[in-house]
Amino acid sequence: MLLETDKAQRLRLFGEDSCELVSTIEQSFGVKFSEDELVQATTIGRLAHIVFVKLEHPVSPQCLSAVMFYKLRRAFIELFDIPRTQIVLTKPLHELMPWTARKKQWRIIQNHMNYVLPQLTWPVWLLALWLFLAGATLYVILGSKMLRTFGVGVIGVVSVLVLMPIILNPLGREFPRNCKTFGDLVKLALARNYGKMAATHGMTSEKKVVQSLLLLVAAETATDIEKLSPDTLFPEGLKIY
Repeated sequence: MLLETDKAQRLRLFGEDSCELVSTIEQSFGVKFSEDELVQATTIGRLAHIVFVKLEHPVSPQCLSAVMFYKLRRAFIELFDIPRTQIVLTKPLHELMPWTARKKQWRIIQNHMNYVLPQLTWPVWLLALWLFLAGATLYVILGSKMLRTFGVGVIGVVSVLVLMPIILNPLGREFPRNCKTFGDLVKLALARNYGKMAATHGMTSEKKVVQSLLLLVAAETATDIEKLSPDTLFPEGLKIY
């Protein structure tokens, strides 16, 4: 048992980003963590064990990954008129969901299946473009003596920081980290909706829960899955606050 001072010190590790990740994990697996459980969950593996113990669904011989595969494949066939033979685990997602229609298709899939998928992200080139445009605009605003004199500079800075991401956001259509193929999407969709799937089809082994949790954490923190393991410290090993 930890002393109250040690418990308080441990809980201080959970900043805004960490708490948001915990909330996503709770939603994905259909569980609710107590403070004591978060204190005990010092690694991703220990957190996965707590999740497994808290899940109250019967263990099923069904493979949830296979169930999710057939659900997603059926949705792609019905919604996007893609031939069944083209939808295999190794199929690159960008060939099934072209850039021009990707945001719409991503939304349609979620609404049709009533599942949650991680958000599409900004590619590196778009982030670089935002930094360039924001920097150039701020340079003009802050470098103008007239704008500074009339106090427009502060308003301009705030406007740039707020409006620029809104303007560029429609271009943010990169697939989530570690989600490049249809098989990756199957695993990530299962991880993000594990609680709902387990409630309907039964739960799998603790090993599968660990794998799903690792995928979910990697997607939500934009971390390469190869850099995470059950021994990764939680949350400090994720470099979020």
